Amino acid sequence: MRIAIFSDIHSNMEALQAFIEHSLKKRIDHYMCLGDIVGYGANPNSCIKILQTLPSMNFILGNHDNAAAGGIHQMRREAGEAISWTKMRLSPKSIVFLKNLRENIAGDHMFFCHANPCGTSDWYYISEKSFISRTFFLTGAKIIFAGHTHVAAVITRKNFFCIYIRKPGDGAVVPTASLNRQIFNCGSIGQPRDGDPRASYLIYDTKKNVVEFHRVAYDHERAAKKIVDAGLPEMLALRLARGM
Repeated sequence: MRIAIFSDIHSNMEALQAFIEHSLKKRIDHYMCLGDIVGYGANPNSCIKILQTLPSMNFILGNHDNAAAGGIHQMRREAGEAISWTKMRLSPKSIVFLKNLRENIAGDHMFFCHANPCGTSDWYYISEKSFISRTFFLTGAKIIFAGHTHVAAVITRKNFFCIYIRKPGDGAVVPTASLNRQIFNCGSIGQPRDGDPRASYLIYDTKKNVVEFHRVAYDHERAAKKIVDAGLPEMLALRLARGM
């Protein structure tokens, strides 16, 4: 089975459409969205509708999804303004959809979450050593898939040490460890923060036991113009071209 795993669309319809077009050529059996469908960008309802058309699809709740659906979450000024804007424009169906998203999904040896296994109780980033250790402690799953940081990464736990690969390149293929536990971060579709503006996602091939990392170019200038035209903070538009 080939599972396309992606996260942090952030209402960026141009990036989402480019990702879908790219993934349809990759023999995908199942899609897994790790959350933050909305926030920052100008097309929240459209992104939700498009995602619901994908075959064999599962969804996880992200912190921006939770905030847009009425949850309490501390955010920076620009992010908070975007959430207020999004709340005013979400359709009733979109609100119901976001409120019904699951905090995580566990199956076999895999665990899928947005930020970490804590869900809405703590949106910490899996990046620092203490948080990496905490994440491995909170679930016994052999492979953990997450987003939230907007930076693709591979973390392999080997005894009491961790091997950290940050920003695996486009087309990189990483074997899943036979004995050690791992965390795979898929990066972001709609707002990468690793210096590369292209949409980022990964594919887990359960037969070959490998994870493939992919980057997809999209019309970020059009997505940025929509943000400005919608009256959202200009910084949210400018960062799309920088990938930061």
